Amino acid sequence: MRTPLIPLAALALAACATTDPPEREMGAARAMVSQARPIAGNDAPQELAEAQLKLSRAEAAMQRGHYEHARILAQQAEADAKVAWTVAESVRAQRSAAEVQDANRALREEMERKGQ
Repeated sequence: MRTPLIPLAALALAACATTDPPEREMGAARAMVSQARPIAGNDAPQELAEAQLKLSRAEAAMQRGHYEHARILAQQAEADAKVAWTVAESVRAQRSAAEVQDANRALREEMERKGQ
C-alpha cells in the first residue's frame, strides 16, 4: 500500500524544489505597497494593512523556501495594494466633489443674498 505514495511524495518534493524564487513578484509587491502607503495610509488603512500583511507573509514564505506560496501571497499583496490605492483615490475624489458642491452652494447663497 505504501509503495504508490512514495513516488507521489517524491514528485511533490521535486516540484517544490524546482520552483524558482518569485523575485519579480516580490519586487512588484514591494513597489506597489510602497507606492500605496503614502496615499492609502489615511484614506484606505484597512486595505493597505491587508496588503502589508500579505507582503510580510510572502517574505516569510520566501525565507522558508516556500516559493510557490510566496509567489501567490506576493501577487495578492500587489493586488491588495492596488485596491488600497484605488479606494484612497476614490475617497479623495469624493471629498473633492463634496468640497466643490459646498463651494457652489455657498456661491449660490451669496448671489441670492446680493440679488435681494
